Amino acid sequence: MEDAGHCAFGKIKRDMQKFERISEAIFNQIEKGDFSLSGLPSERILAERLAANRLTVRKALAVLAEKGVIHKLKNGRYDIVSNPNGNEQDLKIAFLTSPTFYSGNIRIWYEELQTYTDKHRLFLRPFLYLHWDDVSISNILATFDGIFIVSSEEEIPQDTLKQLQSKTGVVMINNNIDRYQILSVNLFPGVFVRHVLERLGQLGHKSIACLHIESDQSDILKDRINQWKYWSVLNENDAPLIKADIKPFSEGDAFLASQIKKGHFKEATAVFCTTIHSAIAMIRACKDNGIDPEKDIAICTVDDEGIGMHSTPSVSCFKKPDIQKILHPIFSWIKIGGNLQDWNGPLLIEPVSLKFYKGETFHPPGGTIRRRVK
Repeated sequence: MEDAGHCAFGKIKRDMQKFERISEAIFNQIEKGDFSLSGLPSERILAERLAANRLTVRKALAVLAEKGVIHKLKNGRYDIVSNPNGNEQDLKIAFLTSPTFYSGNIRIWYEELQTYTDKHRLFLRPFLYLHWDDVSISNILATFDGIFIVSSEEEIPQDTLKQLQSKTGVVMINNNIDRYQILSVNLFPGVFVRHVLERLGQLGHKSIACLHIESDQSDILKDRINQWKYWSVLNENDAPLIKADIKPFSEGDAFLASQIKKGHFKEATAVFCTTIHSAIAMIRACKDNGIDPEKDIAICTVDDEGIGMHSTPSVSCFKKPDIQKILHPIFSWIKIGGNLQDWNGPLLIEPVSLKFYKGETFHPPGGTIRRRVK
């Protein structure tokens, strides 16, 4: 009898442990925002997903209801309590990015948003969208108080633009669409391209090429090219613009090697690159073709995307501004409703000054590529 009782007790203990584990798992999913768009699934679906029977899930949900995390609706289903602790963690923030457009800036922005929301006890959830007509975008706009969007390479369709314009608390990152009455943030304004070129000019560079090997054709990158063109006219710079819609790391090597051998960089003593990816590809191509980027040709960009200053050799660029200072007024605006009429300031947020980093690729003219390539 003692053995039977012991076995029964052990079974009860295992059952208790299981529904507690299930309860904890569901709570973690709620806390991480897994049900932000869909709502809490039914007992049957939860049981299937968590490999448990429905009775165990029912017990787990009862525990969460007792703790005030969820509450039962009239139809018998459970719903998530939006602010169970009664604290200020009532703002729901989404970080929306496309998987087809990766850069170090996406990681930097997510880390900065995470730092801010953790400090102020706000809820942050990242999402991926595949295209501008992705149904998840509409669901996110309807569910979250503030949405930070990293724009994809596609042009934004008119219908999506109307959705973004009608939603409060929308912020476009690294793309200037303030002309559509949407708050935009650009950490590296085009004017700093000319600052880079002027610094190279002060070192004695008179022939500065521009390199853009990216599929991304955002307004910000187009502006960087236009800034180089404007500086070139003012300074009678006849070095070429080398432009290709290719992947800089997997296709850049072969493309740039052919450009070097064909003499397209033959008069250039420096290269301004529109992105850090283009700069790194240029450094690799130079090294592979007997050109020393630390002596023979200077290579610079504007935004190092968190990797340029740590590459070998390091790339000359501007250091990112204090993003936390930029985020503070944006979150204050989202907290009061995120309506454009309540925003105090220009719709395009840009720093007025940035610190320049002199990398190992920043040096006076050391000759030209033509002299080095046989």
